[in-house]
Amino acid sequence: MDSFKHFFKRWWGSKLAPFIVILLMAIALMSKQLLTHSVLLGADSIFHFNRFYDAAMQIKTGKFNYFQSNFGFDQTGRVVNAIYGPVVSYLSGALLILCRNWYMFQSVQAIIFLTIAGLTMYLLCIKNHVSRGYAMVIGILYMYSSQLMGWITTQQFAGVGAMLVPLLVLTGTEAIKKKRISIPYLALAMTLLIQTHIMSTIIGFIAVIPLFLVALLHTNHKFKMIVHTFIAAIITLALTANVWGSALELFGNNYLMPVFPVDNMEDYAFRFDHYSWFSLVKPVEMLVFLFVIYYFIRHFKRSDLITRTLTFTGAFFLLASTTLFPWQTLQKLFPFLSSNLQFPKRFLVIPFVMLLLVFGKILTADHHVLTLRAFNEPKLFRYALLFALIGVNMGINGYNMDFKVDKSNQMVANHYPWAPIAHAYMYVKHNHHTIKQDFFGDNWQYLIRDINKATPDYLPVKSNLQPDDYTKLHPYYTAHYQLIIPNFNNDFNKQVNADGSLTVSWKNKALTSKNVQVPVVKYANTQVTLNGKTNANVKTTEIGAIIAHSKVGKNTMTIKYVNNQQFNLLMIVFLISWLLMIIYLGAKLIFKF
Repeated sequence: MDSFKHFFKRWWGSKLAPFIVILLMAIALMSKQLLTHSVLLGADSIFHFNRFYDAAMQIKTGKFNYFQSNFGFDQTGRVVNAIYGPVVSYLSGALLILCRNWYMFQSVQAIIFLTIAGLTMYLLCIKNHVSRGYAMVIGILYMYSSQLMGWITTQQFAGVGAMLVPLLVLTGTEAIKKKRISIPYLALAMTLLIQTHIMSTIIGFIAVIPLFLVALLHTNHKFKMIVHTFIAAIITLALTANVWGSALELFGNNYLMPVFPVDNMEDYAFRFDHYSWFSLVKPVEMLVFLFVIYYFIRHFKRSDLITRTLTFTGAFFLLASTTLFPWQTLQKLFPFLSSNLQFPKRFLVIPFVMLLLVFGKILTADHHVLTLRAFNEPKLFRYALLFALIGVNMGINGYNMDFKVDKSNQMVANHYPWAPIAHAYMYVKHNHHTIKQDFFGDNWQYLIRDINKATPDYLPVKSNLQPDDYTKLHPYYTAHYQLIIPNFNNDFNKQVNADGSLTVSWKNKALTSKNVQVPVVKYANTQVTLNGKTNANVKTTEIGAIIAHSKVGKNTMTIKYVNNQQFNLLMIVFLISWLLMIIYLGAKLIFKF
């Protein structure tokens, strides 16, 4: 027994212990999906599966086209990955190749994302002097939060961005503590977020501004801090040249379909209803937030600068995520918010990071808070309470997953009778595959072809769409009928070429030539070769689908996105800057050890 205690004590003190604990808790959270062999499908699942499938096939076949989707999205040649988390897309594609089927891929990817989220939160706590045990608890609470569960249950990509937000907050707390900017780490934190999810980057950037302003006010080297921040920004631009370079390339030459504008932003805020309490902020999490704010007010004079800045900022973003904030008035004053920010609930990631960090600091600094003297061991109540918080969160998360798991099992057992899944614009193509083959077979294309969803984001349109124009266009229905339906009868054969181009062939059985709407997309820099004629003059629909003059008999069209030379230079900058960053981080690691 003594030897076991000695072994456990040594293991608990090792550097691997936090990683193993957080990994095991991530596996525990995913245990129901793992044990039932379920694939969880939400409103955004098919969109992201298409992204990852396209990246996987590019890697597997070597037929690369950074801009054009030749494998995913019904082989329409549309642009998605180039401006939507490109690095995460290709890493996920590589993971899909290793995992071989969608069930294994989704399970492993979820565990990886959860573990990263728990570890980044743990690191944030440790660097802010939260004791090791409490830092693990806070890491697990963050990992179990609605911000991460949004990815697990409905595949909202903000959950993937949330796993990296603690790293950005860490750069702010370190700036206050050390009164200086760490150039490489600020650049790296911003870069990782930009390469993952732009909206999470914007929200995180806004949230850390108060931290950097406080650091700037309290340093004696203000000009030096400003210069270092500017240098970090330059490095970030180099490390993300592929993302903003793609944006310049596309938005400079095209009008792209925006995300859908919401009619009332308050509908997408924390509304204090059943859905909000179970899916956005669980009751125990709200109790923690309110406790932190209450404790901060009572002990304001004893709080340090970091705690004050974190609490004020976290509390503000908590308020801004709810219906208590005047979103209707703001939406009328700034209409662009309805199609850019869209969902005020996105602000919740900030209180989950900042207020949970303050909670860890309180537990570490105040040995009497959340304890009961009636016990022989007063702190026993605190530990029991923390375990209860984790347990309740796991229970509610399990409850939220039950519906998805049951739906998945029902689909497999019944060979999927026709019904929409989670969203009105999801459809099934009838064929000879079973859902079991879709989930567990090694042909990844089965799932994304059998279960389809029209997603019009980033399609090229004729003009800059205002909210009213967007509604009149009915982009979801339009994309479905122009880009998905024509593929069902195999009237168009599509082949990906070694140079990254896509060839489409079809037969015109009419007695005369006619115009045919082909289910592929043309952007300004998409080169079209029709029946051997390069740079063919073709028309496009309101969402960029090509209308080609089809001769009698067989017709062949090849499309290839040809980016400009400036983008090629930016890609060289991107690759060289990443190589230098990896060398720098490697040298730091070797020197440390």
